[in-house]
Amino acid sequence: MLTLHLNASDLSRTVVRSAPSVLLELAAAGQRVFRPDAPAHLAAWRARTRAALRPGMRPLLDLCRLPHWLPDFLTPTNHATDAAAALDEVAATPTATLGAELRPRIEAGDLPPRVAPLAAGDPVARQRLRAAMGAFHAVAVGPYWPTIVAAVHADRAARGHTMVDVGIDRVLRDLSPYLHWAPSGATYRLSYECAFGTDLDVVPDGRGVTLVPSYLLPQPCVLDDPDGPLVLAYPIRPTRRELTTGQPLADLLGRTRAAVLGAIVGGPSTSQVARTVGISVASASQHTTTLRSAGLITTHRAGSAVRHALTPLGEHLLRAARAAQVGDGRPAAAVTRR
Repeated sequence: MLTLHLNASDLSRTVVRSAPSVLLELAAAGQRVFRPDAPAHLAAWRARTRAALRPGMRPLLDLCRLPHWLPDFLTPTNHATDAAAALDEVAATPTATLGAELRPRIEAGDLPPRVAPLAAGDPVARQRLRAAMGAFHAVAVGPYWPTIVAAVHADRAARGHTMVDVGIDRVLRDLSPYLHWAPSGATYRLSYECAFGTDLDVVPDGRGVTLVPSYLLPQPCVLDDPDGPLVLAYPIRPTRRELTTGQPLADLLGRTRAAVLGAIVGGPSTSQVARTVGISVASASQHTTTLRSAGLITTHRAGSAVRHALTPLGEHLLRAARAAQVGDGRPAAAVTRR
């Protein structure tokens, strides 16, 4: 059992991240392809992804085979949404970090001996890992990113409404069936029934908690960075829709503009849209202008930020595109982890 002991300051600094983390989704996808218990909405995605696996992806998949462990360097806490920059960051992981995380697992037999060059920081092994991550992203995450973004935004918006209407207590109580929320004197306990069966206590001590919604993560995970807020990544609520690529909408609007439309959930600013889709703010502004002119979104100023919202027509277009995909069977759009 892992238990987070949160005080009033932690609760006042608890936030829900506005976009998914590309590396978290990538690592979670690597775990999902080996799990036999794929939920219904991921069954077809898992079958397609397994069929697309290639030998060049092995340097990444070697690190994802354990059901309840991932190396921390695969999912740094900055939670970038730009895939290329995120992969560069992983490839530049300090050699000391690689060795500290990988050598004990190799010696215990949890990881195969072929991971040893990476644990030693070998430049060729680093580049092979980056190439493997890029290749796996291209088949397992990239094509589905607009759908993942839209689902994460919808989950965040729902929790935001709950926080406003009922309070943070209800948000944390309903966060995940794996998590248990209860008051404990002057503090509060958020407990997670960990698979490794060890009792651990984590005390943020006023640093706050950043909640990171994830589409592909099988179960919650905690990343404790002493220099920043504690990070709790959690699987979003299951959906009845199959994970799809968003291709029909991309055919109509173009892939980037379709991704921009899918990212406009919960009133994001132009800069938030840009970060979510992985484009420049100027490009995001051009796309939102076009979507606004087409009557698919509205824009209003909130202080210094410009925020966007879907119109009924925009919502209908997104729903119709996703329904069409399901109907025609097309493929679908220094840290310690606990």
